[in-house]
Amino acid sequence: MAGKRSITADTDLRLCRYFGLRDGWWLREQTNYDMAIARESMGEALTKIQRCSLLAACN
Repeated sequence: MAGKRSITADTDLRLCRYFGLRDGWWLREQTNYDMAIARESMGEALTKIQRCSLLAACN
C-alpha cells in the first residue's frame, strides 16, 4: 500500500473482508497500478510494436 510490495491474493482476501469489498478489488487496483507504471517506463517502445497482421485480418 505504500508502494513497496505488490498485493497478493491472500492480502487481497483479507483486506476485502476487512473493508467489506468484493474479492479481487485490491488485486485489480494493483494490476491497474502495475500497468500504469509499465506504460510509463516503456515509453515509445510500445508505439513501435506492430500489430500481428493475422489478427488484424480477423477484425
